[in-house]
Parts: sequence; structure tokens; C-alpha cells
Amino acid sequence: MVALWKIRLLWTQLILALILVAIRVLDRPEPGLNFLPPHPRPTDYDREEAIRLAFYEVLLGYGIRVDWISGDSRSKIVRIPIDLPVLEPYTELAARFRELGAQILQAESDAFDENMTLALAIEHQPFMNVVLRRDASIARTAGRIALVIDDFGYTFNSEIKNFLELKHTFTVSIIPGLQYSAAVANAAHERNRQVMIHLPMEPKNGKIDRDDYVLLTEMGENEIRDRVRRAVTAIPHAVGLNNHMGSLATENDTLLASMMAEVSKTGLFFLDSRTDPGTRAHFWAQKFGIPTAVNDVFLDAIPEAPFIRQQILYLAEIAGRRGGAIAIGHPQELTLKVLQEELPKLEKRGFRLVNVSEMMK
Repeated sequence: MVALWKIRLLWTQLILALILVAIRVLDRPEPGLNFLPPHPRPTDYDREEAIRLAFYEVLLGYGIRVDWISGDSRSKIVRIPIDLPVLEPYTELAARFRELGAQILQAESDAFDENMTLALAIEHQPFMNVVLRRDASIARTAGRIALVIDDFGYTFNSEIKNFLELKHTFTVSIIPGLQYSAAVANAAHERNRQVMIHLPMEPKNGKIDRDDYVLLTEMGENEIRDRVRRAVTAIPHAVGLNNHMGSLATENDTLLASMMAEVSKTGLFFLDSRTDPGTRAHFWAQKFGIPTAVNDVFLDAIPEAPFIRQQILYLAEIAGRRGGAIAIGHPQELTLKVLQEELPKLEKRGFRLVNVSEMMK
């Protein structure tokens, strides 16, 4: 007599086998029952659309306006502004078209590289002609952007040195009286960087080092002026200054009048960092005839890459609308990384990175 446990084991194995067979059958795709089909292979139509999209992406990336592009789906004529070499968008367009599987049937240029033509094909069938023509009557008006990087002087490590080696123009603002203040100022000057004094001023939260440079609302005129002179002496090569913190001090007319009276003797410009919306520092700089401007954007108030990128886009929008804009950032690794990625894009669109002194009125 077969033991009962053997019978149960046999039935269990039979049931498991039936389940495995059912899974294989149900898992096999059948016509009409496959709700998540695999992504189809690109068709010629998909490729055509991708090429047309790339055409506009490349040109708009150079700051070329849509109304400078004419023609139909098979023939495009692009007016290239006088401040953009025709070869730059031409080369990038050709590279993108090849990446997307188009063949270049014809690539021609005149003797001066001012008129260039690309004839494209898909699967050896003519698809689109692109003509790029220099037009001296148009120019990009993207605007000027001045970047100020604050809070130098605390250290002089590899991160600071990497910032100073950034390939794009920016102004270095250094807090006076710190261990590395003078060393950073000299290093920046050697790299043809513009140097500023990042002058500590009293904030509303009271969190500030009470050193020999900070300007406090409780001080009299002589002490304020003496501290301004001391700060100017402490930072070699400085051509201007901006406030470090100062949300309380920049609302105090008495302090600002004393401060600007002394700054007016130095020949330095003044950038209002605008750490508080109620600041009157810009007003008092103007009152004493000091070249001055106001910060528009803090790039890295939130130390996250998406936020910094969004602030750069906002900065570009201001510069494009108004002709120029100023931004302040800080010497942090993340800020440097985002600037290295985004600044070339701004320059490609026609924005010009300048020293902050060029933005002074």
C-alpha cells in the first residue's frame, strides 16, 4: 500500500507543473493581447521629425530668432546675425544631422564663409536643403551678465583654486581680515580677475563676527569711516566693494551716509548686494556720486543644482529684457559645477560675460 505522504507529494508536484505551464502560456505574447508592445523601431517619418526638431534646437541655442528663419519643410533659409560666425551653427547642424542618420549630399561655402549650404537625404532620398546667410542688418541683443562670487578669504584650498581657474569672466569679492584674504586677492589679480571688498555689515539676525571691519548701526561716523579705510587697505587690487550681509545696516541712513562719504574718497564703485528689500545703500551711493549698481539674482541661496540652473535662466531673462543683469554666488563646488555647465550655453546664445565694473552707473 502506497504511503499517504507519497500520494500527497505526487499531487503537489503535478499541481506545480500545471502552474508552470500556465505561466509560460500566459506570458507568451499573442496578437491583440499585448497591452505593452515593445518600442517600435524608428521610421523614416520619426527621423524626419527628429531632424526638423534638431534644426530649431541648434539655431535657437545660438540665439537665432524664429523670424530669421524662412522657407518650407523642404527648404530653409537662415539669416545669421553679424555677431555670430556662420561656421559655428553650420558645423553643429551638420554634426547633429549625421547623428540622427541623415546623409549630407552637399556641403558648400563661399570664399568668405558667409553663405553655407547643407543638402540632406534620408536613405539616399533628398529630404531638406538648409542655407545659412550672414546678414549685417541683424544682431543678437542677448545682453551683458556680470557674475560676482562672494565670501572668498576663509580658505585657499583646491576648491578655491578651481574657482579662480574658471574659464569665464567673473568678479572675486573678498571679506577683509581673514587668513587668506590677501593671498586670494593677489592670486585673482594674477589671473586678471577683478577684485572687490566684501565689506561685513550688520544683519537683522545679529549673527556676525564683531571684528575690526564690520559696520554696526551703533557706531559713530569716525569709527565707520576708519573701518572703511581699514578694509580698503586690507584687500589689494580692489576696484569696488559690496556688502556682506547687512540687512539691518543697509536700511540705516546714518550709517550709510558715513560709509558712503568715505567710499567716495577711494575711487571705488559700490554694488548693493540687496540682502534686504528695504536696502537704501544704492540710494546713498548715488547721493555721493559713487558708481553703483544693484544685485539682481542670488544664484545659490538654495544649494541645489536645479535651483541654481533656474536662477541662471532667470538671470538670462533679466539680461535679455533689460540689456544687462548682475548675479551673486558663492565659492561652492556645486555652484562651480553648474556654472561650468551653463555659462558656455549663455555665451553661445550671445550673452556677454563682463566684469561687474561694466555694469556701474
